[in-house]
Amino acid sequence: MTESNRPDTYAAVDLGSNSFHLLVARREHGELRVIDRIKEMVRLGGGLDDDGNLAPEVQDRAFACLARFGQRLRGIPMENLRAVGTQTFRRMKNANSFLIIAETALGCSIDIIAGREEARLIYLGVSQGVSGHEDRRLVIDIGGGSTELVIGEGPQPLEMESLQYGCVSLTRRFFGDGRITTRRWTKAVSSVMADLQELRVRYMRTGWDSVIGSSGTIKAVEQICRQQGWIEKDINADALHMLRDRLLEFKTIDAVRLAGLSEQRHPVLVGGLVMLHACFEALEIESIKVSPYALREGVLQDLLGRQDHLDPRDKTVDAFMSRYSVDRDQVERVKQAALKACDKISEGMFLRPIHRQLLGWAADLHETGLGVSHSQFQLHSGYLVENSDMTGFTRQEQLFLAALVRNHRRAIPRSFADQLPTRLHEPLRMTLFCLRFATVLCRSREDEAIPPFRLSGGDSMITASFPEKWAESHPLTVFDLKHETRGLATIGLQFRVSISHSL
Repeated sequence: MTESNRPDTYAAVDLGSNSFHLLVARREHGELRVIDRIKEMVRLGGGLDDDGNLAPEVQDRAFACLARFGQRLRGIPMENLRAVGTQTFRRMKNANSFLIIAETALGCSIDIIAGREEARLIYLGVSQGVSGHEDRRLVIDIGGGSTELVIGEGPQPLEMESLQYGCVSLTRRFFGDGRITTRRWTKAVSSVMADLQELRVRYMRTGWDSVIGSSGTIKAVEQICRQQGWIEKDINADALHMLRDRLLEFKTIDAVRLAGLSEQRHPVLVGGLVMLHACFEALEIESIKVSPYALREGVLQDLLGRQDHLDPRDKTVDAFMSRYSVDRDQVERVKQAALKACDKISEGMFLRPIHRQLLGWAADLHETGLGVSHSQFQLHSGYLVENSDMTGFTRQEQLFLAALVRNHRRAIPRSFADQLPTRLHEPLRMTLFCLRFATVLCRSREDEAIPPFRLSGGDSMITASFPEKWAESHPLTVFDLKHETRGLATIGLQFRVSISHSL
């Protein structure tokens, strides 16, 4: 077997605002051994305008890179792959249209992750390099479009934040025409400091024993400071000030010449240095260690955890249920009925294990809106699921869950799937049927009211068959099931209820 088609080979793709990374590793004795790394400077964030539109030439550059990555990923089991998009994907106006081509080129789906989820995964990745040390640490990752700051102990994050500043966005905003002045530098640092003040008190109160930096910006700063002879190991505040003063001697970005500065990092160094300088000032940092690990390593570790049944999403859902005091007996009834329905119709219905998982979590969460108001509670449930920080979930997964819980009862709008990529429309349609079917069966909130049933049909028609005796004693449920015909027609499903003597 080749390196790439072994079942113990895994890959993570980190699609950042400045560079795209591919990491391939093999699992040996429960640990990952890296066998390949590829990095390309795509500068996706630099091609995004203020309205979220991506320049055509940048799109082409991104698609070409993803096609090359896709060739390297070929043969790796799909369940062993994960690709994530960060800040630029979060800002992109027509992200779903971009993803159709991008996912085809890459050969796997791309998960858009929220800022705090990115922070969690970065911390998980950086922690791989300090395993065995349980001290409290602050991790700083300066990306192209955002900066993540996490405080944690061992493998557990305690505080997580994502700021909408990165080396690309800061360079574009304050040094867009290429000119460098002390006034512009001061204005840029002040802008970042204003945002950092919101977390300063909380972070300083929590405290840390050491500071670790990841990402290309911090590695570049370390390399420059080392070449200049200002440091031997860690980046300290004095070296950072000397680098700032040296940078301000140049009038333009093009004129900057510093030993240790690569050609690829050159265009965005000033923005990254602004961000790092502001972090040092606001959080009173004296020195920072540089980690070779970052988001992609965290993505791989998270992927392994999910396969080993250590899925952070389970904990998130459980906490959500506790926060909104859901009736756990009822949601368990609905969950079991929905999953049973899913198992009966899943063959040939575009449903994968992840869709079944999402259906189960939707059942757990579908009554969270009752904690707000009984009237139209499904809309409150959808709002809470869509807009809350949900550790472990991607943006697409949250939107999928929100669409399920928002539409599990009452009329279904024709736009119910519009926020999701096309590849998720059919799975959403079928899992939504399962959830609506289950909530009708469980409406009386009694275990004995749930009958044995059969489901048959194809992707446009489903027939549900029930025992005759049960139907005679549950006329209201039968009426509600038949009433579902109208609602399900909106999503292109013909639904029929059959009463059987043989069940």
